[in-house]
Parts: sequence; structure tokens; C-alpha cells
Amino acid sequence: MPGPADPLWIILAFAFGAVVGSFLNVVIWRMPRGESVVSPGSHCPHCHRALVWWENIPLISFLALRARCRTCHGAIRWRYFWVELITGLTFAGVIRLFGAGVDGAAYCIFAAALMAALAIDLEHYIIPDSLNTAALFAGFGRDAWGIATGKAGHELYWGWLPRSVGGAVLCAGVFVAIQALGLALFRKDAMGDGDVKLARAIGAMLPLPLALVSFLFAIGAGAVIGGAMCLVRGNPRAAETPETGSADGPADGTMPEPTPWSVMAAAAALYLTFSDLIISAAAACRIGWARAVVAWWEHSGDDEDHEFVPAPTQVPFGPFMVLGAFLAIVFGDAAISWYLGWAGFGQGT
Repeated sequence: MPGPADPLWIILAFAFGAVVGSFLNVVIWRMPRGESVVSPGSHCPHCHRALVWWENIPLISFLALRARCRTCHGAIRWRYFWVELITGLTFAGVIRLFGAGVDGAAYCIFAAALMAALAIDLEHYIIPDSLNTAALFAGFGRDAWGIATGKAGHELYWGWLPRSVGGAVLCAGVFVAIQALGLALFRKDAMGDGDVKLARAIGAMLPLPLALVSFLFAIGAGAVIGGAMCLVRGNPRAAETPETGSADGPADGTMPEPTPWSVMAAAAALYLTFSDLIISAAAACRIGWARAVVAWWEHSGDDEDHEFVPAPTQVPFGPFMVLGAFLAIVFGDAAISWYLGWAGFGQGT
């Protein structure tokens, strides 16, 4: 198998990552709007003209068209270019770190799902379940391969529990505890279910110490970057104008009702036992009981009187979790080693 430093594989990984980034742009645009990511084909969002093949070449077409539609001259968002470029660079970095093998492929799938989750959450304040599920199963698949081949780092806990399953449950439990603490202390939702599922996926993919370090990185990035974004967007009092509503409430200025304890407990039980995946799969197969459970769940989470309108100073946490995961993959081991040396538990690097 080619080594991680093989230049050819790194170049191919960049090119393939740019192609995947082009597809992620479709996912980022269509998935939050409930549209198919397969049909219809790529088209201009302004005039809806189908794009020809040479208008779909990653990075090159965007620059050649100067960020404009060839026919209607409608502006093409720079996000399309950056997603393709960053995905290409991420895939190249993954292959550089893990090689062109099962580990590299699993981390590429994981990174692609997190890239799309970051962009969607940043714009729509949601993380689609399908993205969290793809990242979760990338972690399960990699761990299953490691167990089957006897690779170091994939030993079973207590002789029977896969590392990925234990990490997923523990990391999801951390965020469930944050949800419960926020509801108990502040009478409002402190963490969305999408963040809990994202934490579960990170725990499945990353070794447990790195997963926990990623959350610390996320908190630090959220404090610095989120604080700066709030300052740039203006005084928090601006969020209390009649047009935008309060920072925690909808546009009419009233506070949304917090999630009932019964619903939160049911959600925690589902996420910690992975039962939500079974129900979703059964509902997709049109099994009656599962579709009924999904319908009840969607109704229990609806707020018919209010539509969520984020305040100017409100920032989703999901993007910082993604950033924290990427930082932990690259710098997590060094950070742990430094801390242990600083704390006197071992030799720091």
C-alpha cells in the first residue's frame, strides 16, 4: 500500500477532494431545502439552466466564469470555490497523515460529512441527520476493520466493547448532560440534538482522548471566534429589536418553550443506544410503526406558534465542533503530550 508521503497519492487525493467538494456544494444548497442531491443535475440557481460539463470542472470553471453564470450573469457565491479548495486540501492532508488505505478513506468520508455539516449549520442552524450518520458509520467501519486486522488502537474495551461504540456513547453522553444541565439551570435548550449526534460521530471516529480534546478545542474556538463574530455583528442589544427578536427567542420577542423533560429523556435514550438509527432505517423502508414514531417525534419537536429566527449575535456551535475535530486530528496528540509534561505526569514534547 502506498505510504503517506507518496506525492502521487497526495496529488490524486487533492483532485478527488475537489470533485467531492463540488458535490458537497450541491449537498449544502439542496439538503436544507429538502431537495434531492441527485436530481435534477447541476444548474444555475438564478435562471435554472442546466450546466454543461465544462462548467462543472472543480475550481477551474469557477475562475474561468469569473463567478458568474454564463447566460444570465447571476453571481455565483464564493463558497463554491472555497468548499472545493478546502475539501481538496483536506483530502490531501488526510492521505499525508494516514496513507492511501482504509484509514485514509474513512477519514476522508468523515471529513467530507463534517465539511457539509459545518456549512449547513453556519447558514441554517441545523445539522442534517444523514451527515451525522455518514460520519458515525465512517468511524464504525474504520474500527471494525481495525478489530478484524488486529491493528493497534482498536482493542475491545473489557474484551467485548468496540472502541468506536464506547467513544460514541460517552461523547454523546457528555452533550446530553450539557442539555440536561442547561434545561435544569436556565430553563432553555443549551444544545441542539444535531450537536449531540455530531459529538457521537466524533467519539466513534477519534480515539477517546482526542475526541475529548476536540471538544476543548471547540470551546476555545467558540469563545474566541464566536466572541469576535458577536462584536463584528454589533451590540447584543441589537438582537432585541422588533425585527429580529431576542437572542434566545423568535422575531416577536417571546421566549420559545424549552424541550419537555420527557422528550429530552426519550431523545437521550435513543441517541445513547443508537435506536434512532434503527427507527430511521425502518421508516425509510416504510415500516408502519417506525413511520408512526417518526411522525410523533417530529410533532413533539414542532413549535407551531414560533419559527426560529437566530439573533445577529447568535452563533451555532456545530462549526466549532468540526474545527475542534480537525485540530484534534492534527495537533491533539501533541497537545496531550504537552499537557501531561506541564502537569508533571510525563515527559512533554
